[in-house]
Amino acid sequence: MTRSEAQLIKENQTALRQYFMSLPVYTPVFKETVEAVVASITDYQTRRRGAVIEELTEPTKDFWFLKSGFLREMYTSQIQSEDALFNLIPPGSIFVNEDTLITNLNSKHYYVAYEDVEILRFPFKEYQKLNKKYPLLQLLYLSGTAEIQRNRRSRLIMLRMNKTIDKVQWVRKERPDLYRFMDRVTLSQYIGVSRASLYRAFDKNDKFQF
Repeated sequence: MTRSEAQLIKENQTALRQYFMSLPVYTPVFKETVEAVVASITDYQTRRRGAVIEELTEPTKDFWFLKSGFLREMYTSQIQSEDALFNLIPPGSIFVNEDTLITNLNSKHYYVAYEDVEILRFPFKEYQKLNKKYPLLQLLYLSGTAEIQRNRRSRLIMLRMNKTIDKVQWVRKERPDLYRFMDRVTLSQYIGVSRASLYRAFDKNDKFQF
């Protein structure tokens, strides 16, 4: 192993360790479990901006950690020709193929690299093995997926707002990690309005930049 490879492994482990320590459920009692997970992850992948990442949509139950960059999680519709909904996944996030993991169905979505990304994979087989030895792993999983669902529910509340500018302000306040990376096209899609409505909202509030 070269020095650069060893450094990359160290960086990957540090990023994943910091993610687990940031979860609301984390306390020092989880340290041994976290270190076991961190040590088991060796699959490191990179994708360029705009790449469609089909590997993450195959019918597996693996867990994925986004180390850097942003992913757009796109949901396809059999009725509409365009995507019905998407979520932005910021760096420092763990995500799973929920269709497969929970319901054993093939995935109904895919991922697009919103910018260059680095991804780590935690195989489901490894999860099952570690879960027998470290039962606290289940609590880490539940806490991580709860954060995913919390962000999705809060976005749905935002989408019910009547005024476009209120939606924009919500994103600025509640999801600054996403807001600072969005162009206007992405922002209009994320808050569920047309680009024309977004431009009008900014014009009325004398905000030509955001």
